[in-house]
Amino acid sequence: MNCVFCAIADGQLPAHIIHEDEHFLVLLDIFPLRPTHVLIVARGHAPFLADLPSPPREALLALADRVAKALYREPGVLGINLLLNDGPVANQHVPHLHLHLIPRRSGDLIALCWRILTRFLPLGRKRLEARLACEAERLRAALLEA
Repeated sequence: MNCVFCAIADGQLPAHIIHEDEHFLVLLDIFPLRPTHVLIVARGHAPFLADLPSPPREALLALADRVAKALYREPGVLGINLLLNDGPVANQHVPHLHLHLIPRRSGDLIALCWRILTRFLPLGRKRLEARLACEAERLRAALLEA
């Protein structure tokens, strides 16, 4: 199987993991729409929400709430988009269940729209990787307090 999230869960690919438990990994999106854009990724392979077994499905929103509390500690975060693209027609690029938590700040709509159009371009990757490393450290600490 060539699933990027399964490879991350198996330790075969690197990721900025900020939390893990028996059901999920919480990591930073490598193509973030906004700073501190987080993914909650099912540890086991489940392409659709309906494929996720009952115990993790029931735990998903509780974990999302905990992660959201950590994200609200980030400067300027006033809201969070929770986004689950369930299937390819719903714009799911990786066929493995993952919930996006996209922090929103006042006046960021134009930047968000621009990033949607340019997020997969390889511009400024080194600078972005450095930013992700710093964000991961801050979020790990905030998650311990949430």
